[in-house]
Amino acid sequence: MHELSLAQSMLQTVEQALGGKRTLSAATVTLGLFSGVEVESLRFCFTEVAKAEGFGEPELIVNRHLPRARCRDCDAEYELTDVLMVCPTCGSIDRHIEGGYELTLDSVEVLEEEDDVPDAEKG
Repeated sequence: MHELSLAQSMLQTVEQALGGKRTLSAATVTLGLFSGVEVESLRFCFTEVAKAEGFGEPELIVNRHLPRARCRDCDAEYELTDVLMVCPTCGSIDRHIEGGYELTLDSVEVLEEEDDVPDAEKG
């Protein structure tokens, strides 16, 4: 399951960027159609690794990136929503595909230390 190693790598990147472990409320990633990542598996792994490594229990927000295709027969441009999708204009499968392999960690939301303290303990 490569989603586990992806989750570990993302959290290592977060730790390096923040200069240490912090409690996270969320992280946002962008995944391309051809990234080969199973979304629910990545969500599960990310949350479990984050919890085990001291990052809290952050939500993983996944934005899907759909690649663009240009038909080589009729020159139509379209968004590719499925790997086997044919040109919606002429039905051809001869196309040039741009993108779809993305896997980026876009942002993280860090809980401030005061947010970690239960309301009863706040003055």
